[in-house]
Amino acid sequence: MFIDSHPVVSLTVALCLLFLTVGHIRYSIPFSALNSTSCIAHRQFCGPSNVSPAWIYKMHPWTNKKGKYSQGSQDLYLHRIFAVIGSTNRYFVEFGFNEPSYTSGGSGANTRNLYQKGWRGLLLDGDRENAEINLQKHFLFANNIAQIFAQYNVPKELDYLSVDMDSHDLWVFRAILEAGYRPRVITTEYNANYPLTHALTLIDPTLIGNGSVPSDFSFEFTHCAWGASAKALFLVATTYGYKMVGRIDGLDLVWLRADLISDCFLVPEFEWFFRDIKLGSRVHNRQKDDRALRMIVDYETFVKTRNLTASNAVARDVLRRSKLDCFYTIRKII
Repeated sequence: MFIDSHPVVSLTVALCLLFLTVGHIRYSIPFSALNSTSCIAHRQFCGPSNVSPAWIYKMHPWTNKKGKYSQGSQDLYLHRIFAVIGSTNRYFVEFGFNEPSYTSGGSGANTRNLYQKGWRGLLLDGDRENAEINLQKHFLFANNIAQIFAQYNVPKELDYLSVDMDSHDLWVFRAILEAGYRPRVITTEYNANYPLTHALTLIDPTLIGNGSVPSDFSFEFTHCAWGASAKALFLVATTYGYKMVGRIDGLDLVWLRADLISDCFLVPEFEWFFRDIKLGSRVHNRQKDDRALRMIVDYETFVKTRNLTASNAVARDVLRRSKLDCFYTIRKII
């Protein structure tokens, strides 16, 4: 092996790459991701659970797998993450919970496997309720989610939060973190119809006007314009101290609170998780209703300006220039 004029650095890189070869797969890790001191000291195992420093990288092959109960590989990711970081209160919150019970045959609850293992928590949905599993009926918005959490005594540092509303998820997610809640692990559904460069999201209707919900508002799946892009969710999560540690196909992003990440853990850059998926290719029906165009904003612009009108204008310009197949039917009025 070639050793240049900086033998310590070269040796560090060599040691780190050794334990990132898993089977026949070699994980390419930028040097910026490595803590050189920790890497040398813990080149095989590290952290409180004595795991491989590359354990986050090693979960990525599960991206397209199916868990025992979950819609995708959420069960696999959660099992591994909590095996590494441990659990505390074994409390979860999941919304929206799109089935009347854990066994009624819905798309697959992210918390069912945890529930089977004795975890308990709060389930929320706008159309369903079931006292037996603490499924409560509420429509969720940025201006009521903290109150609902307080009403049901959700602990500030719950072990797991699952965010999946197909709507203004980003704003409810943001409001939870703004209210001081710090889940240890979070999964957020993301819209894979948007490219990784787009920070787009549907707006929360309570952010418009006087803060009340418009009388004509309804929770409807907005074809391919639903929810929020991966980049928009990344901006929220990183602002409040979370690192992305997994992607579940075109379904969810997995976040771990940064203070739970040991110095010797190797954490990929955000973009790394998407190297094997083509975001921006349409995966849902084309958008036919132009009303959605009035509700999409560019989150980066909103953070800078706090102006919804300006944020919507930027979002429409982004969509106009990107010519996404999702919006082909209504392209002339974007």
